[in-house]
Amino acid sequence: MNHDMTEERFRRHVRQLAEMRGWNLAYHTHNSQRSDAGWPDEVYGHPKAMRTLFVELKTNSGRLRPAQADWLKHLAGCGFEVALWRPRDLGLIVNTLAPGGPRAQLPDHV
Repeated sequence: MNHDMTEERFRRHVRQLAEMRGWNLAYHTHNSQRSDAGWPDEVYGHPKAMRTLFVELKTNSGRLRPAQADWLKHLAGCGFEVALWRPRDLGLIVNTLAPGGPRAQLPDHV
């Protein structure tokens, strides 16, 4: 995987990985300009595993905005499965999306 890819290309790649592993429900706000700030880029649902995953995707050098960090921390604090993923996290992403994979963990520095 090209670690210098755009966020949109990375988002499409992660979506494809998720679909291949049974995350058959997916949501993405395509035009966030008129939406409230901070909502995660993707929400994936895996009906068989009974898991819902809220994902913020960034390039390897992309910065998390304060509203995004607030939403991620809030969702994680409420017990939801939350992730902040970058292209360099591909191994972690594949493991997390695998059937029976580990729950996503929000990094401490968010």
